[in-house]
Amino acid sequence: MTKSLVFFATYNEAGNVTPLLTSITEFVPDADILVVDDNSSDGTVETMQRLELPQLTILVRQGKLGLGTAHLLALAYARHNDYDVIVTMDGDLSHDPADIPALLNEVMLGSDIGVGSRYMPGGTCDYTGYRLYISKLGNIAARYSLRIKLHEFTTSFRAFKVTSLQRVDFSTLLVGGYSFFLTMVAEAASRGLHISETPIHFHERGYGQSKIPTFEAFRGIANLMRLALINVFTASATPPAELTTCPNCETAFSFVEKNTERNTSVEKTAHGTCVFCGFHTP
Repeated sequence: MTKSLVFFATYNEAGNVTPLLTSITEFVPDADILVVDDNSSDGTVETMQRLELPQLTILVRQGKLGLGTAHLLALAYARHNDYDVIVTMDGDLSHDPADIPALLNEVMLGSDIGVGSRYMPGGTCDYTGYRLYISKLGNIAARYSLRIKLHEFTTSFRAFKVTSLQRVDFSTLLVGGYSFFLTMVAEAASRGLHISETPIHFHERGYGQSKIPTFEAFRGIANLMRLALINVFTASATPPAELTTCPNCETAFSFVEKNTERNTSVEKTAHGTCVFCGFHTP
């Protein structure tokens, strides 16, 4: 039997978590559920706890450490706890849990990563106006800049074969905000992972307002340019960095180390960030 984990991150999503969790348990009743909450102030955690779901684990971080590190923490958690597959998604009802079985099927059919795509044939998106234009343009730019044949680079709705994550360098994923999702695709492709897509319907968020900052599009453009340059000038990928125990909070799976050469010699300098408590070694 496949050991599956469904993950989403929350920050003040009290109005969305109950229908989302209820729907997840309906469509993937055998899956465990992980939520990483960035110390919500609106009762999000308490709302989830009142549901008393035995398959639900909630990790509450000390503050708002960001969506990218929450997803990185979830991937590390899945590796540490020997899951076979992890599905990641948004916590605002924009992703429909009814699409999770199709994502799981992509992995069962042999993909290392299955992407839920709103822009591939058969996919739909509820965005209108400039948001739809910017989103489509960004994904088209990524497709041609990175030379990766996908229609969707910026979504969080994905299924991962956990054993394949051992080939990914988690240290490259320590990037801010929504740039994480684009970087994850680029890193996975550079490691030779097989990425496939399945069409989804992307909905408008449920309760509340979008938390995407206005500068996020500019950060995404800068990150795409950086990744395109890496794609052109890097001949081979460095070995993946290891996950270790955080020296601050002692969480066993959350500290991401990065080894870089010093003065082109064989001597190495260790750097790391804990994606649970935020501890950083410069």
